[in-house]
Amino acid sequence: MTDRRKQFEKALNDFPESVRKILRTIPRQTGRLFAPQCIELMKYLGIDPEELMTRLLPLAKIYALVPVSGFQVGAVAMAVSGGNDDRFDLFMGANLEFRQQPLNQAIHAEQSATMNAWHQGAGYLQAIATSEAPCGHCRQFLYEFEKNTDLMVIIPGGKNIAYRRTALADLLPEAFGPLDLGNKSGLMSPAAPDRNLQLKAADKDRIVAEALSAAQKSYAPYTQNFAGCALLTQTGEIFSGRYAECAAFNPSLAALQSAVVCMNMATFEQRPSIRRVVLVEKPTAVSQRKITELLLGSWAPGIELEYYKIN
Repeated sequence: MTDRRKQFEKALNDFPESVRKILRTIPRQTGRLFAPQCIELMKYLGIDPEELMTRLLPLAKIYALVPVSGFQVGAVAMAVSGGNDDRFDLFMGANLEFRQQPLNQAIHAEQSATMNAWHQGAGYLQAIATSEAPCGHCRQFLYEFEKNTDLMVIIPGGKNIAYRRTALADLLPEAFGPLDLGNKSGLMSPAAPDRNLQLKAADKDRIVAEALSAAQKSYAPYTQNFAGCALLTQTGEIFSGRYAECAAFNPSLAALQSAVVCMNMATFEQRPSIRRVVLVEKPTAVSQRKITELLLGSWAPGIELEYYKIN
């Protein structure tokens, strides 16, 4: 049994036996609980959605990979399920760090949970629960999402309350966001991107095709640096990630970082060995090639980046 699995089973002891079967589906569902499961959990536990999210935070923290700080942070994002505003799915995430790399390359738990939701095709975000109060970096990142002013931030309460619930707009007063840079729709907008990125190599190489598909769905309204990254493991699994920009620039997540989030959430038992890493991008005033090569030095040492440029 892996360390993660041991931690997970130990954390399940804080829940009644009647709900553990549902919770055990989380790892194989890529850190996700579907709407019917959420309804069943709330019914059995006699709690509301916000308390359910905070109860799940110890399970989310288990996904953290923190070789630098050793400090685990978990997050649970609530997103509309199937276009129905009255139903929701929950998506977990945790902080990830890159050994021997600059601290500003770390992926925060809020970013991990929301990227997990975005890559799994969730509807717009309604709320996010965090095991620690969100830092300014994360508040800015969350403000990039569609319907940002309606987003609720939930953190565990003290001894007498289960949680505290605050609107993102109150946590980030006088915010600078997408509208300030002329972007009328935010991250995870239901409007499909109208792009037609072409790459001949994608016709013959499945890994390149996955990276190109991720680039098609990336969010780069400020630089148009559409980028996608695909990771191929030794066992033949493919994990892809999309670039996600932020109006404040610094909280943006590179395509490789998103791919790492997706792989981490999908490989609960152990961290797989990487065989290939492909980056596809449309370079503009910026390029992700150098930062991807840098991060590979700690995440997949010895693997040479395969780079494809979209003209």
